[in-house]
Amino acid sequence: MGNKVLIYLAIFACLARAQIQLPSKVFDQLKVEVAFETVLLLREKSTDSLVCLETENEVILNALYQNLESIRNTRTIFMITNEVDMESLFRKCLENKMLNVLAIGNWSLEEIYSYRSFPEFTLVMRKVDQIERYFEPQLKDMGGYPITTVSDNIFPRSVIYKDGNGSYQLTGYLAPFVESFVKTLNATLHVYWDHAPEENEIVNISFLNDLMRAGRVDIPMFITNLGFTPSHRNHSHIVELSKWQIMLPVESQISRALLVVGGGAKLLNLCIFILMSIYALVIHNIRRFELGMAPSLMCLWVIFDPVLRAMLSQTFSMPRSSSLRLRWTLAVLLMGSFVCYNIYITNLETLLVHPPFDPPILSYQDMRRAGLKLMISEPDKGALTFVLGQRGYNANSDLYEMVSTSVYQTSRSKPNTSYAYPITQTLWPHIKMKFIRQEQAAFRLSKELVLIPLVHFALRLHSNSIYKGAINRYILNTQDSGLYTHWRTQSFYDLLAIGKTKQLPYKDTSSSMHLRWEDLYYYWLIYIVSVNICVLAFAGEVL
Repeated sequence: MGNKVLIYLAIFACLARAQIQLPSKVFDQLKVEVAFETVLLLREKSTDSLVCLETENEVILNALYQNLESIRNTRTIFMITNEVDMESLFRKCLENKMLNVLAIGNWSLEEIYSYRSFPEFTLVMRKVDQIERYFEPQLKDMGGYPITTVSDNIFPRSVIYKDGNGSYQLTGYLAPFVESFVKTLNATLHVYWDHAPEENEIVNISFLNDLMRAGRVDIPMFITNLGFTPSHRNHSHIVELSKWQIMLPVESQISRALLVVGGGAKLLNLCIFILMSIYALVIHNIRRFELGMAPSLMCLWVIFDPVLRAMLSQTFSMPRSSSLRLRWTLAVLLMGSFVCYNIYITNLETLLVHPPFDPPILSYQDMRRAGLKLMISEPDKGALTFVLGQRGYNANSDLYEMVSTSVYQTSRSKPNTSYAYPITQTLWPHIKMKFIRQEQAAFRLSKELVLIPLVHFALRLHSNSIYKGAINRYILNTQDSGLYTHWRTQSFYDLLAIGKTKQLPYKDTSSSMHLRWEDLYYYWLIYIVSVNICVLAFAGEVL
C-alpha cells in the first residue's frame, strides 16, 4: 500500500513541474500494482482524479461521471493508450460538464493533451517543457458563447416589460448583476422568452426548476430561499440576506379636531381638573371660615369662577374685603394656572404637530379587530404552510385574501393600503423611496409579525454547472465592492424611468403645524347649537 501512495504522489509531482518528465517505469509499476482500467480519487486540500484507460470503456467513464457528481470541476488526468479516441473522449467530458481534463498518451510522455470548450471545441496538444499551467481556465474568454438566463418576473429583482417596439426587455437589480457576469466571461447573454408571462405575473417556480434541470438555462435571473430547499448543493453562494415579515398599513391618526376639543392628553386633563377642584374647595372654605360658617364640599360654582377663568388666563374679580389668607391663595391660584396653562398649550401644540395614532396592530387578533386582511398569492400559500405548518395556516385562514400573482404584485407595488402584505427586505427600500417626499410612509414593517427572521437567498444552478466556481467568485467580488448594493438602489430609478413604479410628489407639511379652521369643528358645532337654542328660547319668550 505504501508503494501505491508513493507512485501516485510521484505522478502528481511530475505533473506539477514542467521540467520533470514522467518516467516510463511509473506506468509499468502502475500496471502491476492496480488494474489498468481504474478510477483513483485522491482527496486532500483539493480533489483530483486519475483515470487509466486502455480502451474507451463506457463503464469506466460512467463510473467516473457518477463519482464526480456535483464536483465535475475536479481536475482529471487520463492516462490512455493509442486505442482510445482522444477527441471522442474529450467531447464526452464536455457533454458531462468536465472542463478540467488532461490526457497523457503512452506513446509520448513529452506531450500533454487538453481541449478548449469555447467558443467551439478545439483539441490542444502542448509540450511538457513549454507548459506554464497545466489546467488552464476554460471560462476566462468564452469568445461570445451564448449564456442563457430566465426571469421569474418578481418585482423588483427581475422585471419583464415591453419597450416601445413591443419587444420584451428586462430590468431590476438582478438584470445588471447577470449582464455584468456574462461580460466578465466575454460571453453573450441570451434570455429565454418562451414563457413570456402576463403583466406583473410571477412565473411558476416549478417551470423554472424544470428548465434548470433540463440544462436549458445556464444562469438564472432569480434567487431562491435556501430554507425551502432540502439540499444546498445545487445553489451558488448566498447572494443576499433578508427577512420575511408582514408589511402593515400605518395606523390612522387621531383626529386633530378631537385632540382640540379633548384638550390633549387625558391624564393631563385629569390632573388639571383635580387641581382645579382643590383650588375651588380651598377658596370656597376660606370664605366660609371668614364668615364663621362650617366647611362645605358644595363648591361647584367656584370651579367656574374664579378657578376656571384663572386657568384660561382670564380676569376675575376679587372680593373687596378679602383677607390676607385669601389673597395668598388667589396668588397661588394665578401662579398655578399660569404653569398649567403653558403645560396644556405646549402639550396640545405638540399633539397637533405629531398627532398620536390608533392602537398598533401587534398580532393576528389585532388584524381581526381592525378588519385587515393579508393579501397572498399561490406561491405565498405554500411558503406560509411550510413556515407555520398546516395547523398554523388554517388557524388564521380567515385573514388571508388569495389572489393571482399579477393582482398581488400590482396591489403590493402601488401600494394598496386596504391590505397587509408579506414581503422581504428586498422590496421595502422601494416602498420607502416611493413615500420619501411625503410626510410619512403609508406602510410600516411589523417587528412582531415576522414569518422568517433570517432568509438566505442564492442562485439556483444545475448540479454540474460549469459556471458555479465563476459565479461564486463573482458574487463575493460584487458584494465586497458594493456593486450589488448599488444595483439594488439604482433599480428603483430604472423602474421609475419605465413607469413600473412612481414616486409620490412632495407634500408641504408646514400648514399642518398650525391650528386650522377644521380643527375647531366641534367648537363650531357647540357654538351653533348653543346659538340655535338661545334663538329658540328667545322666540319662545316673545311668543
